[in-house]
Amino acid sequence: MKQDKFLTVFAVFDDATQLILKSFQDRVLSLGYPGTQTMGIPFHISLGSFKVEDERELKTRIKEVCSQNYEFEINLNKVSHFNNRVLFIEPEENIKLRYLHDLFDNNFADGFPWHAHATVFCDNEEQVTEAKECLNKIFKPLKARITGIQMGEFFPTRMIIEEKLCH
Repeated sequence: MKQDKFLTVFAVFDDATQLILKSFQDRVLSLGYPGTQTMGIPFHISLGSFKVEDERELKTRIKEVCSQNYEFEINLNKVSHFNNRVLFIEPEENIKLRYLHDLFDNNFADGFPWHAHATVFCDNEEQVTEAKECLNKIFKPLKARITGIQMGEFFPTRMIIEEKLCH
């Protein structure tokens, strides 16, 4: 069951990858559909979602995890979707990303199994299908870096903490 208000912990990409993913999103948005994706937050891979009451504990855990783990590369390999409703860039399986997910493995928000992805666009089937065709024309696999962990509250969106992984 989808929750109205929850926290999400996510792994964030380096600045260069942010710009590339933003250019992909801008290209899709140029089709004229605003989409329903959350705007104004960094591109990321969600690691887990939690009750809002868990905020204090999660802040402590995020700081601890970031102080003990290093930035790492990840390959963003393909364009994919969830039921032609959510368009995303999918990473190659990555042991370091899986490790971070395991540290924050909780799914309070929607009950779906974890599937690593970086959302680009959300809308109805017709718009996502058109956006997917557009993105497939310009997408090329890329190397990205996971440089930190953030936590936000949804909805409305409120960014709570951003911690950098060790260099």
